Amino acid sequence: MTEAAPSTTVQTSDLTSAFENGDLLLHYQPKVNVSGRWPEIVGYEALARWPLAGGGFIPPDQFIPLAEECGLVLSLDIWVIETVCQELAHLQAGGARSGLSMSANVSPQQFRQPHFAQSVADILTHTGIAPSDLTLEITERAVLDENETTGRNILALSEIGVSLSLDDFGTGYSSLFYLRDLPLKEIKLDRSFISGLPHRRQDAAIVSATINLAAELGLRVVAEGVELPGQAAWLRLKGCQTVQGFLYGRPAVLDHHVTAL
Repeated sequence: MTEAAPSTTVQTSDLTSAFENGDLLLHYQPKVNVSGRWPEIVGYEALARWPLAGGGFIPPDQFIPLAEECGLVLSLDIWVIETVCQELAHLQAGGARSGLSMSANVSPQQFRQPHFAQSVADILTHTGIAPSDLTLEITERAVLDENETTGRNILALSEIGVSLSLDDFGTGYSSLFYLRDLPLKEIKLDRSFISGLPHRRQDAAIVSATINLAAELGLRVVAEGVELPGQAAWLRLKGCQTVQGFLYGRPAVLDHHVTAL
């Protein structure tokens, strides 16, 4: 179940039933530190999957918009956050090294819920996970509407100690504004800038400048979509410590015994 199925027509009722029946699952893609002598897994990003009975799965870009339309995404987000915290607690109980983190994507709708930050705090409390070991990935779409509740949730999560990551950095219109005004800990360089490295001059210039800017601001940088050794080597040379992509692992069921490459 590693390949996406062909485009499939899905209905809200199908998705709701799959969620309520526990048919959805999470795959995890490693985030890898490449700054040392050997690559080392420092965290995982959780990615929702909807398996099909005949094999394969319906990709998130088909069912997440549907979940947003019907409001199911609110329950789905909380399920993902709770599940990744439980998985991390299991890893830690099994002797995983300290500092291993989990990342989860959060819908813009979720940030508009008044009690979202408190819900996250409650999950951290009952799973025993340190807030700094949880990263919530947000997109510019989550903050474009300048919703007051969104702002309060972002601030409250930061005060709790949860790491906030700006996903798909470079694809929006006001990224520098967000770097200045949001309590971010991490930015994720969109894969569209990584695919042309190291030979495409424009991409190399943008990525290099972003890495330097992030360093000045004290932000972590994660490069998404790293598929070639030359890309990883170039990023390491430019000071990007953490990468994510098929070169180091495709999204898969979490192996509780492997935290190093």
